[in-house]
Amino acid sequence: MTRKILIAIWAVLALAAAGGVIWFYVAGNVGDPTEVTAPPITADTSTAAGEQPSSPTASEAPAATTTTESPAPATTAASSEAEDDEVSADGADQSPEPEPQEEAEAASGETVELQLTDGTEARFLIYEDLRGEPFTVVGVTTEVVGRINVNRADLAGSRMGDILINARTFVTDTGNRDRAIRGPILNAEQFEFIVFRPLAIIGLSGAAEPGVEWSFTVEGELTVRDITKPVTFDVVARLEDGDVLEGEASATVFRSDFNLSIPSVPFVANVADEIGLELDFIAGPVGLG
Repeated sequence: MTRKILIAIWAVLALAAAGGVIWFYVAGNVGDPTEVTAPPITADTSTAAGEQPSSPTASEAPAATTTTESPAPATTAASSEAEDDEVSADGADQSPEPEPQEEAEAASGETVELQLTDGTEARFLIYEDLRGEPFTVVGVTTEVVGRINVNRADLAGSRMGDILINARTFVTDTGNRDRAIRGPILNAEQFEFIVFRPLAIIGLSGAAEPGVEWSFTVEGELTVRDITKPVTFDVVARLEDGDVLEGEASATVFRSDFNLSIPSVPFVANVADEIGLELDFIAGPVGLG
C-alpha cells in the first residue's frame, strides 16, 4: 500500500511539473511585435528643457486642434459700419492677416526634429543567483521609437516626446528566460509597449557644439504593464555632424514598484528588487530613414 501511495504521489508531482512546463511555454507565447512609428511631439507629450512639468496652456496646444471660426454675418448698423471701415477707398480688404504658426521657430531655423534610428538599444540588468553562482541577467531590444526636437542655438528650448519600447522583443541569454519575461513577468501579449513619458528636462543650456557632450536629467513617468511610476534618467548626449544625436541614458527602478513577480524556478534564487535601465541612442533627422 505504501508503495502504491508513493507511486501516486510521484505521478501527481510529474503531472504538476508537466503542467507547469506547458503553462510556462503557453504563457510565453505572445504575438508578433507590432510595427509602430514614433509618436509626434505635442504639448501633451513634451516639456521644454529646463521647465518644470505644468498643464499646457492654450498657446501650447497643437495647431491641429485649434480652429478659428468666421463671425456670423452682422445684422446691425454698427456692424455694417465696422465692415465698411475695414475696406479702403479702392476696395482693398484691410483686415489684419493671421500670424504664421510657430513663427519664431521657423524664422530661427535652429530647431531640428530627430527620431531614434538603427543603433538604438534598450537594456535592463538584474542580479540573481543562478545555480548557486552570482549572475547578472541582461535583456536587450532594438525595438525602440521616439522623437526629440533639438534647438541648436538654445538647448533649453529642446523637447522630447514619448519613448516606446516593445516588451515582446527582449532577448536574454536563454529562450526559456525570454519566454518568462514576455509571458508571466511583463504580460507582453496584453501590454506590448513599455512607455516613458518625459515631463521635464533639467540641466540643458547654451548652444550645441558638434561633438561636445552635455549632461542632464530627464524626469518623467514610466509605464510597465498597467502601472505608472516616476523615473529620472541621467543622460549624456552629443550632437554630431549632420544633426545626428548620440548618447546614453540610465536609471534605476524596482520590481516591487511595478509588481513584477519572478516565476519560481529551482535553480534561480535571490532575484534582486533593483533593476538597471539603460538606453544607447542614435537619432537622426525625421524623414531620412
